[in-house]
Amino acid sequence: MITTDHNSNSFNSYASVDDLENFADARGIQLPENKEPLLIKAMDYLNGLNWAGQKAKFDQPLPFPRKDMVIDGYFLPSGIIPVQVVTAQCMLAVEAISGDLLPSVREAPVKSESLAGALAVSYAVDESGFKPQYTAVMSILGDLVVSSGFSINCIAERS
Repeated sequence: MITTDHNSNSFNSYASVDDLENFADARGIQLPENKEPLLIKAMDYLNGLNWAGQKAKFDQPLPFPRKDMVIDGYFLPSGIIPVQVVTAQCMLAVEAISGDLLPSVREAPVKSESLAGALAVSYAVDESGFKPQYTAVMSILGDLVVSSGFSINCIAERS
């Protein structure tokens, strides 16, 4: 059962079934009869993101509501779940119709190696072994999510 009341201990979804149906209807997307598992799968994905700010309360079941968040230069009130998060969950729920959002990630096995001259390595690329990227979702979430990548600062000097 989907519970969208963030004050409830059973809070498990930002988007309601109605939110998902309205999202799909506006885009001409056919949804299956059982929509709640799609929202839960989408929520599982969202729970794994690196969100900006901190949870509003230590013991809340989901990452939102949050405090100390800035969107487009404005502080987000701590009791608010941004519409971008609800939309992102609906987008991911639609993606979940065709498969798992969180497949096991495997590295592709080495298919062949060669050391003649330059090193050449070929990988047996299997599309099912790589984590999918949802760039449209990440674009909508924008500043709400902190990059999970890394950067290295360095100075190069010529001697």
